[in-house]
Amino acid sequence: MNPRVIAIVTGIVTLALGLAGLLYPDRAMGLLGYAVLSASRAPAVLGEVRATYGGLFVVMGAYTLLTAMDPAAHRGRLLFIGLLWWGACAGRLVGVYVDGNPGVPGWVAASFEFVMGGALVFASLGRSAARAPAPQVSPAPASPSL
Repeated sequence: MNPRVIAIVTGIVTLALGLAGLLYPDRAMGLLGYAVLSASRAPAVLGEVRATYGGLFVVMGAYTLLTAMDPAAHRGRLLFIGLLWWGACAGRLVGVYVDGNPGVPGWVAASFEFVMGGALVFASLGRSAARAPAPQVSPAPASPSL
């Protein structure tokens, strides 16, 4: 698949998730199975959800979309964002090891994070080498003969 298409699709999905977390933190919490235990702590909890699931994902999605303009020029950025997704997946897998089976939602989330990260890592390795111009080698200047 084309690295530009991969960056666009993953960028849109990431941006949409971020906007959902930013604009609807209570719904994001419900989807994740979180609840506010104390009404006095609700603003702090909602702020945390807006920051972590909203703001971070909005910036990550927007940045991914910006890399889609020229994926070959932004290989390092695509790789970094892909590794962030894989880091989230790895964190979940540590949780599986330490805490036990997270159930179907946890495995779906880990799979989603692995696929998103893998797609971006794959895009970072894309066709840039094939499109790179061959190096030009100019002959050495002739030394003057005496």
